[in-house]
Amino acid sequence: MSLSKGWPGAKIVFFDCDSTLAGIEGIDELAARCKVDVSALTRAAMSGEIPLDEVFRKRLELISPSKEDVDWVVDRYKATELASAKTVIHSLQDLGIPVHVISGGLLPAVAPFAEHLGIAKNAIHAVPFPLAENNLAEAIDTACAHPLARDGGKPEVITQVCAALGLDPKEAMLIGDGASDLEAASMLGLFVGFGGVVTRDRVRDEAPIFLPGPELAGVALLAAGSEGASKLEALHPDLFAAAQQQLDLVK
Repeated sequence: MSLSKGWPGAKIVFFDCDSTLAGIEGIDELAARCKVDVSALTRAAMSGEIPLDEVFRKRLELISPSKEDVDWVVDRYKATELASAKTVIHSLQDLGIPVHVISGGLLPAVAPFAEHLGIAKNAIHAVPFPLAENNLAEAIDTACAHPLARDGGKPEVITQVCAALGLDPKEAMLIGDGASDLEAASMLGLFVGFGGVVTRDRVRDEAPIFLPGPELAGVALLAAGSEGASKLEALHPDLFAAAQQQLDLVK
């Protein structure tokens, strides 16, 4: 594909975390560690078959994770980090494009991983899960009250972030694999569906652009847009070439 002349490039880029920057769904990893199977619930929510808020509390109550369990997921995120994730994030930052992570995952697990990738702490948006006092019921209530624990949460948070930065959401780009990401497509300048870890049929079929993976390289060129492509090529020629190659395979 060629870059649309109508898309100058992103003024801000949002990345989903699970199955986008990392090769796992954190909640499913927690479940496996705690010997509970919630994968069917996760698939149904991520595919848009049932509302996210219907499964969010149920999964946490079934798993009953401890602080140690949540800390363990950080290592799982790092172990399954997509090969090009850091390179793409750093290239966008070199272009002066702010990079944020927006995730329905648990903040105590997502935040250390996102910081490991080079994302600023104040640019990480995920579901709070305060287990410091080992009060599981209170932590679950706090999590379920957060916008990112329900349908419509990602558009809401993106709107808030853009407003705080003085940006129009039409200047924003989001890349993600799930139905909660697809919900934001109409409000954004560009939504990119990603299938490098798992392909969700609805996202593949409805996303304006769908990258089958396994690379994230194409994200850098899409975010750079027609105005930043030459700068990306000058600063990161190998990434630029990989991005072009990936996008050439996308219809």
